[in-house]
Amino acid sequence: LRAAVDTAPIRDHADPRAERMPPSPVEQRPATGRPEGGPPRPIPPVSAPEPALATEPERTPPPPPSPPPSAEQPGPPRPAVDWLAPIRRWVFGGNTIVKVGVGILFIGLAFLAKFASEHVRIPIEIRLALIALAAIALLIFGWRLRHRRPGYAEVLQGGAVGALYLTLFAAFKLYGVLAVGPVFGLMVAVAALSAALAVLQNARALAVIGALGGFATPILISTGQGNYLALFTYYLVLDLGIAAVAWYRTWRALNLIGFGATFIVATAWGVLQYRPEHYLASQGFLVAFFLLFIAIMLMPVRAGAPEGRVYRADRWVTGSFLFGLPTVAFALQYGLVQDVEYGVALSALVLAAFYVGLARWARHRAELAVAFEAALAIAIVFLTLVIPFALDARSTTGAWALEGAGLVWLGFRQARRLPRLFGYLLLLLAGAAMLHAWDLYGPPTSVASATFINALLAGAASIAAAYFVARRPAAAAEPGTGPTSLEPMAEPWLIGWGTIWLLLAAVIEIDAVVPNGYALASLLTAVSVIALSYSLLHHRLRWPRIGTPVMGHVALHGVGLLAAATALDRPLQAGGWWAWPLFLVVHAVVLRLVAPGWHPLARAVAHALGALILAGLGALEGRAITGSWGDPSSAWPWLGWMVVPAALLFLLLRPNTMNRWPVAAAPAAYRNGAGAMLAVGLVFWTLVANARSNGSAAPLPHLPLVNPLDLGVGAALIAAWRWLGSTEHRAGRDPLRIATVVATFAWLNAILLRAFNHYGGVPYQFDSWSRSLPVQTGITLLWTATALVVMWLSARRTARLAWMGGAGLLGAVVVKLLLVDLSGTGTVLRIVSFVGVGVLMLIIGYVAPLPPRGEAHATE
Repeated sequence: LRAAVDTAPIRDHADPRAERMPPSPVEQRPATGRPEGGPPRPIPPVSAPEPALATEPERTPPPPPSPPPSAEQPGPPRPAVDWLAPIRRWVFGGNTIVKVGVGILFIGLAFLAKFASEHVRIPIEIRLALIALAAIALLIFGWRLRHRRPGYAEVLQGGAVGALYLTLFAAFKLYGVLAVGPVFGLMVAVAALSAALAVLQNARALAVIGALGGFATPILISTGQGNYLALFTYYLVLDLGIAAVAWYRTWRALNLIGFGATFIVATAWGVLQYRPEHYLASQGFLVAFFLLFIAIMLMPVRAGAPEGRVYRADRWVTGSFLFGLPTVAFALQYGLVQDVEYGVALSALVLAAFYVGLARWARHRAELAVAFEAALAIAIVFLTLVIPFALDARSTTGAWALEGAGLVWLGFRQARRLPRLFGYLLLLLAGAAMLHAWDLYGPPTSVASATFINALLAGAASIAAAYFVARRPAAAAEPGTGPTSLEPMAEPWLIGWGTIWLLLAAVIEIDAVVPNGYALASLLTAVSVIALSYSLLHHRLRWPRIGTPVMGHVALHGVGLLAAATALDRPLQAGGWWAWPLFLVVHAVVLRLVAPGWHPLARAVAHALGALILAGLGALEGRAITGSWGDPSSAWPWLGWMVVPAALLFLLLRPNTMNRWPVAAAPAAYRNGAGAMLAVGLVFWTLVANARSNGSAAPLPHLPLVNPLDLGVGAALIAAWRWLGSTEHRAGRDPLRIATVVATFAWLNAILLRAFNHYGGVPYQFDSWSRSLPVQTGITLLWTATALVVMWLSARRTARLAWMGGAGLLGAVVVKLLLVDLSGTGTVLRIVSFVGVGVLMLIIGYVAPLPPRGEAHATE
C-alpha cells in the first residue's frame, strides 16, 4: 500500500468535482506534505492567482512566526512569596563590603563596651555616652544620604539603630547607669524612631535590620544574671515598635521576626529559669505579647484593598499568627498554671471566649471572612479542650491533632500546600505525644481521663482532616500539583489513623474503668458506636470512603463471638445483653446505608457473616438455656445448639424471604453463602450429637424416632437436604450431599444404639457396643435393611451410582458377618444375623436389580 501511494501520480490541478463535494474527514486535516506513514510529498500548488509583485523588490521572507501558546501549555508559574528576600537583598545586593563592615562594627561595639567595662578606667557614663553619640552621628549621616544613595543610607541607619539598642540596654542592665523609667522611655523613643525611619523611607530592610539588632542585643551582652523583667520589658518595647510599623506597612518578615524571637526567648527562659514566684509578672507579659501580636495580625486590614484589586484576607492571615500564636501562647500558659487546680481548663476557657469575641467582631466584615472562620474553629478547639484539662493536664496529643486538622482546613481554604503538610505532620506527631505521655504517666485509672479525651480528640481531628481532603476544592491545586499528586492518598490514611485513635480511646477507657468480665461487651459496643457514627457520616455527608472501615464491624463481632464462646457460659451475660442487640441494629443500619456502595464481594461477605453471627448467638444462647435441663449426655444440652440455626436455614429457604430486605439485597450471599455454612454446621452437629448423647430427655420417656433428640436431628438433616435441593452450585453441593448421607446413616445407627441403651441396658459407649452380641446383630440387620432400601429405590429410579453405594454397604455387612458376628458361635444371635442378612440379600436380588449403564444418571 505504501509503495502504491508513493508511486501514484500527483495532479497539478484540483479535481473540479472537489468544489462541489464536502471535504472528507481526511481532507480536513492540515496539510503536512507527508502521507501518513510515508516519505515527504510535495504539496499541490494553489490554483488561485497570486497578485503581481513586479514593482516590489525581492526580499528575504521573514521567519515564520512562533506558534501561539497552546491552551494546554501551562502559564508562567506563580512566583512564590519569599519572606527572606529583603534580608537577602540587603546582605548580597549593593555594596556588600559596607554591609559587612556595619555588621562587624556592631559586634565590635558590643565587645568594646564589654572590654571597656573590664580594663578601661574611664567612667562608664562617659563611655556609654560616646557610643551613643557615635550611633546618633551615624544615624544622621545615613538620613542625609537617603536621597542620593538610599541603599547605603539604609545600611548606616540600621546599624545606628542597633547600636542605640545596645547602648541603652547595657546602661540599664549591666551598669545601672539609667533607671527603669528613663531607659524604658529612651527605648520607646528608639523603637519609634526606627519605625518612623522605615515607614518614611519605605525601607523594609531597615526595619528588619533594626528588629534583628534589637532582639540580638540581650543575647550579645548577656551576663547570665537572669533579670527577666528587664528582658521582657525590652522585648515588649521592640514589639511595640513592630506594631507601629505594621500600622502603616504590611511587612510580614518584620512581623514574623518579632513573633519568633519573642516566643523563642520566652520559651527558653520559661524552661530554664522560671520559678513560681515569677508567676504574676510572667502572666502579665504573656497576655501583653498575645494581645499585641493579635493586633499586629489585624492591622493590615485597616488599609483595605489596593485600588482596582480585590482584597484577599489570606494575604495577611498566616498559619504562624492565626494558629501558631494561640498554640504557643497556650503552651506557655500551660507551663505557668499546670500546678494550679483547674488552671489549664480555665485558661482554655478564657482563650475560647476571646476567640468567640474575635469571631463575633469579624463576622460582618467581608475582608475578615477567613479570620472569622478560623477564630470560630479555634474557639471550638479550646472549648473542647476545657473538659480534658479540667480532669488531667496531659493534652499535647489532642491539641496537636486539632491544630493539625485546622491547618489542613486552612491550607485548602487558602490553596496553600505548606499549612496542609504541617497539619499532616502534627497529626502524626500526636501519636508520638501520646506514647510519651503513656511512658511518663502510665495507663489511666479514672473515668474520662485526659488520655482518653485526647485520644478521642485525635481521632475526631483525623477524621475531620480526612473530610477536608475528600472535599478539597479545585482551587487547592497549586503549581506542581495535579492529577498525579499524592495528596488524595491522605484521605484513606487519615481515616485509618482516626479509626485507630478511636479504637485506642475505647481500649484505654475500658481498661481503666470497666471490670474484666465486661471488657468484651464494652469493646464490642465501642466498635458498634464507631461503625454507626461512620455510617451516619457516610449517609449525611455523601462521603464514600468513610464507609470503608465499617467493613470490619461484622468481622470484629465474629471474632468477639468466638471469644464469647470460649470465655463465657452464654453470650448475653456480662454485658452481652446490650452489646449484641446493639450490633444487630447497627449491622442493619450498615447494610442499609453503607454496604450498597461496597465491592460486591465485600457486600456479600457482610450479609452472609451477619446471618451466621445471628445463628451463632442463637446456638450459644440456646445451649446455655437448655444446658441446665439435664446432664451433659442427655438430649437437652444438644438440642439448644440447633434450634436457631435450623430455624434460620428453614427461613432462608422460604420463597417469600428472598423478596424481603436484607435478603433481597444479596440473595446469593444468604442462600449460597450463609445457607451452605448453616447446612454444614447442622450436619456436623448431628454427627457430634449422635456420638455424644444417649437421647435421654427426662422427665419425658424415651421413644425411638419421636424423642426430642431424634426429632432435632431429623429437622437438622431435613434442613440440610432442602438446602441441597435449592442450591445450583454442584461443586459445593456434592460433597455436602455425601456428608448428609453419611450423617443420616449414622443417625439410623444411633437410633438403634439408643434403643439398646434404654431398653436393653447397654451403656451408650463404644466398648459396650463392641462386646454386646445383640447390638452387633441389630447393627448387621440394620445395615442390610438400609442397603435393601437404597438399592431398591435406586433400581426404581435407575440411579446406578446410588445402587452401587447400597451394594458397597451390603459388602460391608458380609465382611462384618465374617469378622464380628461369627464370633458368636452357638448363639441364637449369630443365627439371626446370618439368616436375616441372607433373606434380605435374596429380596434385594429380586426387587433391586442393577440399573442399566446408559441410565445411570437419569434420575440421580
